[in-house]
Amino acid sequence: MKVEETRVTSKHQTTIPKNVRKHLKVQPGQSVRWHVVREMVVVDVHKKMPNHVKFLTSQVKLDLDAVKLVKETREEFS
Repeated sequence: MKVEETRVTSKHQTTIPKNVRKHLKVQPGQSVRWHVVREMVVVDVHKKMPNHVKFLTSQVKLDLDAVKLVKETREEFS
């Protein structure tokens, strides 16, 4: 997915870009959650993540310790 950009209004609101809404299957009235992980923002729709390790390693291609990242992420998401 390409990078999407939106602006924040004076009331600190923003629009979820159409491609992101379609990819996440976000519907009007549905809640989304915002997480800050290692200075990045992760937005998710209330779905169970079946495999945390697979998700995290597929999203970021950095030289990171995956086990440590999963542990830190689980602590932050709790």
